[in-house]
Amino acid sequence: MDKNQFLQQLAKQIKPLGAREQREVLDDYEEYFEMGYENGRTDEDIISGLGNPLKIAKEIMAQSEITKAEEDPSLTNVFRAVAATLGLGLFNLIFVLAPFIVLLLWPFVMIVLSAALLISPILLLIQDGLTLILLKEIFLILGLVGLGLLLLVGSIRSSKIVYKLTLRYLTFNLRIIRRKYS
Repeated sequence: MDKNQFLQQLAKQIKPLGAREQREVLDDYEEYFEMGYENGRTDEDIISGLGNPLKIAKEIMAQSEITKAEEDPSLTNVFRAVAATLGLGLFNLIFVLAPFIVLLLWPFVMIVLSAALLISPILLLIQDGLTLILLKEIFLILGLVGLGLLLLVGSIRSSKIVYKLTLRYLTFNLRIIRRKYS
């Protein structure tokens, strides 16, 4: 493989990036080749030092998705970042997907519990009807609603924390993979 083939393969794999980002990446790798030529290295030496262009492209795409998720926080963007990171290898299937599922379940469980607590007073009304028993249970009803609201606020705040932790973990994981293959 020579410089042109390397850059063509890399360009093909990073097509989903914007034109400006593609150009920046390709310019960076052309600069690697120029520096290698100045040091008397051949295309094969430079490419063996850089690694497989498909692997490099996957890492670039994963970093791009993580950056998008940091800039525009949404569940879709974090799913894309996780998916791009999972594409980096079997190692990530275990060490990215499992923590992500656990972190994703935490706010979900809190929201379901919160909804159950908020709905429970309605169920008490249906069960007992508007009777004097309802007056005895008014503090229970208010307590359940209050606890449900607290859990709802907690789940919203914890989901923001989970989002940030997920992105930090993906960035950390990407750094580990880069060190492993460099």
